[in-house]
Amino acid sequence: MDFSVLMSVYGEDLPKHFKEALESVTIKQTVRPSQVVIIKDGPVPSEIDAIISLVDSETENIEFTVISKEKNSGLSSALNTGLKVCKYNWVARMDSDDIATPDRFEKQTVYLSTNTAIDVLGGAIAEFENTPGDLQSVRHVCLTHDEIVHMARTRTPLNHTSVFYSKTAVQKAGNYSEDFGRLEDYKLWIDLISSGAKMANIEDVIVFVRVGNGFIERRGNKREIKDWDMLQEFLLKADIIGKRKSIINKAYIRVFIYMPSWMKKIVYKKLLRK
Repeated sequence: MDFSVLMSVYGEDLPKHFKEALESVTIKQTVRPSQVVIIKDGPVPSEIDAIISLVDSETENIEFTVISKEKNSGLSSALNTGLKVCKYNWVARMDSDDIATPDRFEKQTVYLSTNTAIDVLGGAIAEFENTPGDLQSVRHVCLTHDEIVHMARTRTPLNHTSVFYSKTAVQKAGNYSEDFGRLEDYKLWIDLISSGAKMANIEDVIVFVRVGNGFIERRGNKREIKDWDMLQEFLLKADIIGKRKSIINKAYIRVFIYMPSWMKKIVYKKLLRK
């Protein structure tokens, strides 16, 4: 199966982390992509260009497509730009500081070859601070389409950095919305559900997600309340939730954001992660 990898990198990304991410989806994969699309979202350190050239020189039969944006436009805009130049219908998302497991693409392409009705396929992620051996938590997600639709009523049902999706399905759903802040992926999943796309997740951990020190304490800030409220109104209009559920969800995010850091740690580790 031919497929593209879609990544966005910006000025605050550490070159070391970007190198690990890029190598993990190219030279370290058992099944390699046919194309890697990298959007430089605004000015980036010169080391980023050197890393792209180095990895490009170490791979065969992978086309590297690099687009530079003069100013940082945000992840949604960068990904929409990148989708336009992805040559293949199947696109694997990857964040610029995460690490894919060596068999990530093998597992996803095998699954899709036998489940041809699926348009979007994700998987579990394992969070870490410094190295993949330093695991903090695992975020499992529902496996079947119906379970994913139900989970979407309360939480994002797919791990964005793990998804492998049909470009056609994403474009039919309207691409990434650029006015939902950090919830652009959650909004896309709802748009995909509403447009009739079929989704699934595999049970295995397929991406190690870098969270860094103090991640849990920083989870949830007052700026996210507006984005969350916008999302609840959208879920309501899409008939994913009812008015009562919308009110409960809005109350939940406010309680979480205003609770002390020590309590956030308990909620995050005991309820939101396993």
